[in-house]
Amino acid sequence: MKWTFMRPLPLSFCLSFFSLSFSAPALAFSDQKISELASDPQWLSMLHYDQIGLVRQQGSLIQDEDFFLSPQGRVSAQDELVATIKAFTQGDDVVDPNQAAQCRFPSRFAWLASNLGSDALSSLKCPDFEEWKSKINAEKVYLVFPAAYLNSPSSMYGHTLFRVKKKGNDTPLLDYAVNYAANTDPTDNQLVFSYKGLTGGYPGVFSVMPYYQKVKEYNFLENRDMWEYELALTDNEVDQFVRHIWEMKNVSMPYYFFSQNCSYQLLTMLDASSSRLNLAREFSVWAIPSDTVREIGYQGVLGEATYRPSSLNKIENMLAQVNDQQVALAINLVEPSELDITALEQLEPLEKAQVLDVAYEYSRYLSARKKSKLSHLGARSIQLLSLRSKLKVDNVFASVKEPALRDDQGHSTSRIGGGVLHRQGESFGVIDYRPSYHDVLDPQGGYLRGAELSMFSGSLRLQDDIKLNHFNFVNIHSMAPTNALMTPKSWHINASLLRDAVYDDNLLFRFHGGAGVTARWSENSLLSGFWNGRLSVDSDLAKGYLVQSGPELKWLWNGDRANVSASYQFLIDLNKFDSERHEAALSISYDFAKDWQWRLSNEYIRAQSDEWNSIQLSLFRYF
Repeated sequence: MKWTFMRPLPLSFCLSFFSLSFSAPALAFSDQKISELASDPQWLSMLHYDQIGLVRQQGSLIQDEDFFLSPQGRVSAQDELVATIKAFTQGDDVVDPNQAAQCRFPSRFAWLASNLGSDALSSLKCPDFEEWKSKINAEKVYLVFPAAYLNSPSSMYGHTLFRVKKKGNDTPLLDYAVNYAANTDPTDNQLVFSYKGLTGGYPGVFSVMPYYQKVKEYNFLENRDMWEYELALTDNEVDQFVRHIWEMKNVSMPYYFFSQNCSYQLLTMLDASSSRLNLAREFSVWAIPSDTVREIGYQGVLGEATYRPSSLNKIENMLAQVNDQQVALAINLVEPSELDITALEQLEPLEKAQVLDVAYEYSRYLSARKKSKLSHLGARSIQLLSLRSKLKVDNVFASVKEPALRDDQGHSTSRIGGGVLHRQGESFGVIDYRPSYHDVLDPQGGYLRGAELSMFSGSLRLQDDIKLNHFNFVNIHSMAPTNALMTPKSWHINASLLRDAVYDDNLLFRFHGGAGVTARWSENSLLSGFWNGRLSVDSDLAKGYLVQSGPELKWLWNGDRANVSASYQFLIDLNKFDSERHEAALSISYDFAKDWQWRLSNEYIRAQSDEWNSIQLSLFRYF
């Protein structure tokens, strides 16, 4: 009886022993230590627990279950930490070592080793990761900022990505780029694209690719200037950054244009790589690329900037240094199906080299930017390069002049203002707020000339009571000047609620847009001609709506501290419900201090044999 009682004891004891030994490594640290590590900002960043946006989900932004070792890892950083320590100390029951937790999550392993001590964890061989890391061969990390591009909704505010410099490589184009972007459906139209981008309908994914591919995309195909900033990261931080890229390579997160976007997620990558950075936590509702660059600067890791001008700026710089005859000759070297260099041979070597350089850039522009149907362009570009290489003439053009201010050195993107509006003998107080981004009368430095972009901005009118004066759902304006080789399209679009004096100051919905061309009137001014269309909707209008169309002429001048805009448009009622309408406007702004501006605007309207004149004086603060 005694034997039969004692016989189960060894089995029970063994089970208990193995159970304790199995969990002992994960429990070898005090509850306090586990709690401290689980709440460490860098650990939370590695799990992407950072939060942004008006509506926030609980836990991690990552929804892929494979990213977590604990079933509760997406919502409990402590459970994920315990599961991670357990996986690292016990090992995994896997045949392929590359599938071991340590090889899947090398940045977690390195972070835990530094916090728990090197004796707490034993290192494994991870062939796939080591091969990939050796290929990247990272020495430094650069932040790359392609400037705003109005023709793409996802890039209207600009974009950010990383360039990872290879050790011993002095040719940036041969480095690697780390990019975060929405994985979009190419069959979606712009309306569906915008809706999904605003509501998180696309997955956001990280990708690693040769840097020259991104330079081709942004610098040449989209004609965007690029700024490259060396980041002041330590060797350990660079290594941890590379490790975390590996962890994120097969992970997706919902992409939101204004919050969980390219710039915000790059901040979380830096936070995950360094214990001294808290970049993402400075953004609570939205993240504008230029603002994220500023924040990296505030936290002391933004180094010197290098300017890479766009293909368009290179061409315009060349055109400013050649005559009309040379331009005509360059065009003739590119567009005809047969290459004729007879006229080229009559030029001096310097002029000949200039023509060939212009012709080559023009051929690339037609081939990629315009998607030309000229089948000979590929071969023609090679022929032009061959002719150019035979000329022993270098530096035939002065370099593109670097902008006085970078995008991140321009005015702050949010704006609040107050002013007085006087119309038809009445005066009103006005409070104005714009969360972002820029209009043509704002301080110009660091922003595209003639470009305007804002969303969800508005103003209140104060008199005996408070009324909504206007609210812009979207406002985009692009005055892109033509040159001797190119005629880009100028366009604008606005969807808003506003009060129209012609219709008894009623609040109505208006959709207004147009397209046209822009000429460079002088070095500092642009002149545009548009053909506009307008839809106004209000129950007091005949049939509840009004459709108008007509021409507009707009002039813009930008100085160092002052800006002037003048416009006139003529609109006619397409349904004959109303008479013709004339609108003229003149606005002057003056930047009297950094992030402070006075603005005076006058608007004149004539319709139905009546006239309305309004003048507004405003004070704006950028922040």
